Amino acid sequence: METNCYCGKSDKYLDCCGALHTGMRKAKTAEELMRSRYSAFVMANVDYILLTYADTTRPIGERQNILDWTKSVDWLGLEVLNTEKGNILDVEGYVEFQATYLEEGKRQKLYEKSFFQKENGCWRYVSGEYSMDEKPEKLHGRNKPCYCGSGKKYKKCCFRNK
Repeated sequence: METNCYCGKSDKYLDCCGALHTGMRKAKTAEELMRSRYSAFVMANVDYILLTYADTTRPIGERQNILDWTKSVDWLGLEVLNTEKGNILDVEGYVEFQATYLEEGKRQKLYEKSFFQKENGCWRYVSGEYSMDEKPEKLHGRNKPCYCGSGKKYKKCCFRNK
């Protein structure tokens, strides 16, 4: 039985991020590339992770460190919080997301606003502003829907429960 994609979409993995991982097709948007990178982290597909960096920011000599970290955590889920540009006709864009994972038995959340650019017609990850302990309102906003999925505004939900 084929599993749903790790990126959070209801598509089957082979029809979604798997098609990008195998090179059957290229990401059409910055968000699609970001989702495929998340799935690559889940699967410890370091070759794909490194391939999807921009040439100017690709980490050199970090393959083993990336692999070790991806294998040391249990990935729990991805939520895209916001996108700016990054569509088919754009040449750059931002994707803000939250990834949840277990590390050493402790639930963690990574918040990141990633910057993507097209390089030779392909979307590539350039950089990101991120935090593993940042308050979500700094990246997501107190008046936006809460990241927990309750449907309430953040300030009326998880912000209030601190």
